[in-house]
Amino acid sequence: MTCQELDRLLYPYLDGEFQPEERMDVETHLETCADCTHRVESEREMRQALRRAARHSIQSSRAPQSLRMGIQVGLRREQRRASQVQWLRLSAAAMVVVAVGGGWIALRPEERQRFVEDAAKRHAKRLPVEIANVGPEHVEQWFHGKLDHQVSIPRLPNAQLAGARISNVKDRPAAYISYETRPEQEGQQARRIGVFVFDDAARDLDAQALPAVQVDSSQGYNVAVWRDGEVVYELVTDLSESDIRKMLLEKERSRVVNAPQPVLPISKASHVP
Repeated sequence: MTCQELDRLLYPYLDGEFQPEERMDVETHLETCADCTHRVESEREMRQALRRAARHSIQSSRAPQSLRMGIQVGLRREQRRASQVQWLRLSAAAMVVVAVGGGWIALRPEERQRFVEDAAKRHAKRLPVEIANVGPEHVEQWFHGKLDHQVSIPRLPNAQLAGARISNVKDRPAAYISYETRPEQEGQQARRIGVFVFDDAARDLDAQALPAVQVDSSQGYNVAVWRDGEVVYELVTDLSESDIRKMLLEKERSRVVNAPQPVLPISKASHVP
């Protein structure tokens, strides 16, 4: 692969749209070309900076005009890049709807499917975990400082936390949390569950908060997607859609029941000596 070829395919590579053999060609070139490696790292850092700026704009209703204009320019640049990628990969013009006032991009259904497909592919690889045999609190502490966003470990009913590692979903740094189901009957086999957790402050994905959840499928897996504020969760497993929805509904019920209740002050008027 030449530098000119990599320049043309840079954005598909950063978007995680390559097949493994295609990605290997690019990474082999990057091992021997310092200029292209610097170019890739610069583009990746620019994307991260853009998302941080978008998060700051969303959190502050009084963001400076210069910051809002910078975000708008960055979003338009991403729109043009997405259009170029679709022309190269699909030979069709991309349709990216940019909502500058809200600070987010509404991606087309096929873009959402790419997030689903990438999560399913990474889950299927069964890569080893980096931390195991500890509780959820220890895993949350282990992720602290390794990612830009906070990682809250989902407590899934009838599932045992197996471990976790750093991963990616497309170009998003993500936490990957591995579980195994607890068989309810003797002779049943434990099933694997993987949960990807990544930042989406710009709300690129149309995901809703639980108990609302959308379930897609890819690579023989079902993928449930939901959000908690600025963070998106993708749960990947070969469990049925009905079992996934039941699990997540029970998770939410348990969370509400176990949530700490506010302590009400005792009124002096009601005190009986």
